[in-house]
Amino acid sequence: MSILAAAAAVCLFGCGEKTENTNLDQGMELVAQYDFQGALSCFDLARLNNEDLQLTSRGEGIAYMGLGDYAKAESSFLESIENAGNKLTALEYDTNYYLASAYMKQGKYEDAKTIYSAIIALKSKELDAYYLRACTLLKQNNYEDALADFEKAFSLDSDNLTLVTDAYVEMEAAGFGEEGKTYLSAFLEKKDKNLSDAEKGTIYYYLEDYQNARIYLDGSINGNDAGKSLLLGQTYEKLGDMNYATGVYQTYLNSNMPDAAIYNSLGMCLMKQEKYEEALSAFEAGIEIGETPYIQELKYNRIVANEYLGNFSDAKKMMQEYLQIYPDDAKASREYEFLQTR
Repeated sequence: MSILAAAAAVCLFGCGEKTENTNLDQGMELVAQYDFQGALSCFDLARLNNEDLQLTSRGEGIAYMGLGDYAKAESSFLESIENAGNKLTALEYDTNYYLASAYMKQGKYEDAKTIYSAIIALKSKELDAYYLRACTLLKQNNYEDALADFEKAFSLDSDNLTLVTDAYVEMEAAGFGEEGKTYLSAFLEKKDKNLSDAEKGTIYYYLEDYQNARIYLDGSINGNDAGKSLLLGQTYEKLGDMNYATGVYQTYLNSNMPDAAIYNSLGMCLMKQEKYEEALSAFEAGIEIGETPYIQELKYNRIVANEYLGNFSDAKKMMQEYLQIYPDDAKASREYEFLQTR
């Protein structure tokens, strides 16, 4: 509550300034800091002060997305679009992408597909729309059409390894992992001479060839690349070498700025080794960094670590606070029911 009050106070002080969208701007700054509740307080003030409604409702939608309240996000994005001008701008396209994401999170796949199709009708080379429509089609078990959209996206950026690996992850989640691997293998074969060791290691990781992934990633690691360190650590985890994986994560953290993703993976790796005190310390260190994209996951994992340590009172209190921020987390709600019995 004190954080929210402080955020609201910042917005209130801004009301006396001459900047037209003072509270709106402050709200967007808080969104960038992942302080979504504080941002919503500022957007409330922006409405009271008749600041730009299109941008205010868009900001609210992004904040609600961050909080996992996708129904409210949908309403906010629709309001933003309704208050847009007649001329399509980059902002309207961006808001429509957000709206489609809110639909996806709620399982409204047909609505999301309609938006992506409308964007493609206006922009025939819009890579993101093809890729995201493919993901939507996979959710609808329409593999053939999804494949056509993925291939169209690949053709628009044929050197984009991240695009291919992301598509594989989506295919694998939808039950088409083996088919997805054919695209990874084809990319490796076609681009082999131009790929770095790190890129080859990445492909081998997703192909589940962890021995080759280890060889190539080990050869490319320089100790200061969080993404490579994360993937190398996960590779050792897949190989069952938890001690070495822990060492990879710790080596990065000992020589670089704190990284929430690394702390989270370190904590989870320690959990697998039943080193719950050390895992708890890792999660808490990640949380201390501040608001990041991993803050929700870190807070949830901290609760689980406390449960394993038998700290049920602390875990219950943390879960109550967690659910106030993330009320739509069904998994957490079930876990809270369990904690009520302890």
